[in-house]
Amino acid sequence: MKSPEPCPWIANIPAYVPGRSKEDIAHSYGVSSPVKLASNENPLGPSPKAAEAAREALTDAHLYPDPDARALREAASRHFGCPAESIIAGNGSDEIIDLVCRAYLRPGDTVVVPACTFSYYTIAALSCGATVRTAAMKGNHIDPRALLACAGPETRIVFVANPNNPTGTYLAKDDVLGLIEGVPEGCIVLVDEAYASFARRDDFMSCTALVAVYPHLVCVHTLSKSHGLAGVRVGFGVMPPAIRENVMRIKQPFNVNILAQKAGVAALEDRDFLKRTLETTWEAIDTLYAEFDRLGLVYEPSQTNFVMVHIGPQAHRIYEDLLRRGFITRWMASFGLPEHIRVSAGTPEEIRAFVKAMEEVL
Repeated sequence: MKSPEPCPWIANIPAYVPGRSKEDIAHSYGVSSPVKLASNENPLGPSPKAAEAAREALTDAHLYPDPDARALREAASRHFGCPAESIIAGNGSDEIIDLVCRAYLRPGDTVVVPACTFSYYTIAALSCGATVRTAAMKGNHIDPRALLACAGPETRIVFVANPNNPTGTYLAKDDVLGLIEGVPEGCIVLVDEAYASFARRDDFMSCTALVAVYPHLVCVHTLSKSHGLAGVRVGFGVMPPAIRENVMRIKQPFNVNILAQKAGVAALEDRDFLKRTLETTWEAIDTLYAEFDRLGLVYEPSQTNFVMVHIGPQAHRIYEDLLRRGFITRWMASFGLPEHIRVSAGTPEEIRAFVKAMEEVL
């Protein structure tokens, strides 16, 4: 008996390329304590209040979690300043992206993504049998006009990460509004604000409040970076009532586990930890700017918790040499930028040690 045939479009889905783990590098390179600056994680760890809440929740691990994640959504409502009724909690923001795709994409539909952005938009769309159109970048910036030029009557979703991963660039308020208002009728604009907490530019605008104005807008958030819960998986989708109703029909009943719900509530209420995270991140980013300038390296000014820096043809060698010294960065070949690496914000001690290693390998 031969193996069952999968859906024909499954073979076209590219594998997601994650950053390398500390365990992998320690085993492969014999490094005892690698410093991970590859996956844009919080260098301070999780919110202490979130960690304590998760430990306490272990006593209820035999119980099913609240299928509506009511307390978590109410905490998110207070944090983001939008009604809890407009929020869906997810197993990370990736699940929200999946749910929107499953609810609205059919084989033959198209989605539009920037040419250099988070790869999971493409994976989620292709898994539904949709066709993905890539819009050209304007340098390392997302080009809203290129996105609109790629969108046609059959386009169901336009994805935009603002700020963008992996480039760290952003779309200003007027560009975002032009994109939302310019897409074809019946097309969802999904704005992924995974890094919005770190943006420092005055003309950056979160789209969360605009969900009440535009019936085709979805805004996605995560607690992975700003609140240090990447391993717990807590994300949110803020969306209009009609879209939320459809997405809720296919959401798994217990998609956010009880530890994640309790930790998420505590993290959202831990404002001191968020303040320390932002201060640590911005200090690290500014230090990297100054050191890259001193080393003669060209970087992309960032509104995130990472910096993308141009190394040149030797980027892969530099990346490997850093690994041998115990520093994990992200070589950008999988994003189509083989002459760049991406460096996450770390603690002051981690950044100082990384800069010293960079001087050695250069």
